[in-house]
Amino acid sequence: MLNEKLNLYNPEWLELVFSGKNKQYGAYELRQNYNRTMAKAMGIAFTVVISASCIFTFAGGHAKNVQPPTTKDSMITVVIPPVQPHRQEVKQAKPVEPAATAAPRSPAAPSIKYTIPHIVPGEVDENPPKIDDMAGKEVSNVTSEGKGGQEQMADPTQGQAQGGAGTDPGVDVNKEYKSVEIMPEPEGGAAGWAKFLNKNLRYPTQAQEEGKSGRVIVSFVVERDGRLTDIVVTGKAGYGMDEEAIRVLKLAKPWKPGKQNGQPVRVRYSIPMNFQLTEQQ
Repeated sequence: MLNEKLNLYNPEWLELVFSGKNKQYGAYELRQNYNRTMAKAMGIAFTVVISASCIFTFAGGHAKNVQPPTTKDSMITVVIPPVQPHRQEVKQAKPVEPAATAAPRSPAAPSIKYTIPHIVPGEVDENPPKIDDMAGKEVSNVTSEGKGGQEQMADPTQGQAQGGAGTDPGVDVNKEYKSVEIMPEPEGGAAGWAKFLNKNLRYPTQAQEEGKSGRVIVSFVVERDGRLTDIVVTGKAGYGMDEEAIRVLKLAKPWKPGKQNGQPVRVRYSIPMNFQLTEQQ
């Protein structure tokens, strides 16, 4: 009897408590359906616990049999051959001696041709004039009687070749040479050039995706101030390697220009660029 009085969800107890009250209120309905609600809740909780245990058990056993996928890492190596300047012996052009021009002579004063003595084979056509004959006469490069008047001294340096100034007539500075006495050289030599290419050269994406390697031969002109101009590809490899070689050469610093007879000249130069792709497991 004590237990029945303490059971707050007993139908008789509920009727007594809610006597004269609004039974449509939620509290009456909750107490009336308490046993049924608890049974449903326990069933749902039990089902969830059992299902979760089965899922974790199955998933854990399956995960142990799964092999992690293996991946391939590709390593790109760019092989840059050292630049070796090609030197060829070039015959030095003989300077052209300008023809001597005759100095103007004064018709108003008498003059005697003064022959400068030279050591030549054979007989000399003319002998130097005597000292007595040169008295009162003007020294010139021709002998003439003159017409009288004031004596004039002709410039003895006229009519002789002028030298020491100007450009060597044997060197055309605007010509494009293929071989000169001193060939062009990149900044820092072969080691500096290899360092520049390793820093700036990139393996083309298209060639990397296709797994292609190749060799590009590039020709260009080293100007008198060392700039690289007229860059063209003479040996193509395709897959973006040709464009990459041209792009990098346009970034290069000026070279040491080639020289012919001690003067900087324009030189056509060619270098190979190797693109090599290797795969590692």
